[in-house]
Amino acid sequence: MNLFFRLLRIMLSAWFSKTKTHILDVHTIRSAVWLGDHDPMGHMTNSRYASFTDLGIMNFMFRTGTMKAFRSRGWVPIIQHEALTYFRSMKFPQKFELQTRMVGWDGAYMCFRHTFISKGRTVATSRMIARLKGRGKERVTADMALEAIGMPMDSPPLEKPFLDAIAELRAERASHA
Repeated sequence: MNLFFRLLRIMLSAWFSKTKTHILDVHTIRSAVWLGDHDPMGHMTNSRYASFTDLGIMNFMFRTGTMKAFRSRGWVPIIQHEALTYFRSMKFPQKFELQTRMVGWDGAYMCFRHTFISKGRTVATSRMIARLKGRGKERVTADMALEAIGMPMDSPPLEKPFLDAIAELRAERASHA
């Protein structure tokens, strides 16, 4: 985690918050582009966007209570796929917010959309697919995860890009079995 101080701020804010959020809520973090976020071209580097989506997932997990539930069972989240789309660049000291939302799940795969917004405009989006790794060879499904946090429910319908990415992940997994 290369954004340690920003992670610390998110963890402390979530820790002292009295409210637990729902897994389908939009979870928002606010930040700004720092000088260390720049690449030689003078704008926020591509890898920093992915680091911020990691922060978005951490914020989601702390605020929904999934972090505590998963850690107590020895489950570790693993990012399996991420596709970033950039529309505009951001520069120091531009402020932005990252909105993270779980959009659904299929089997072991949990799908998230991250939206970077600055000055009221979408700067970039990310489609992320994660799964949970259990102890040993335990296969953890999204339904098991939802049961662990006391929120069993059906997934909202997934958009085609998520379904296509999941199909690709399953095909890759089968070819390496």
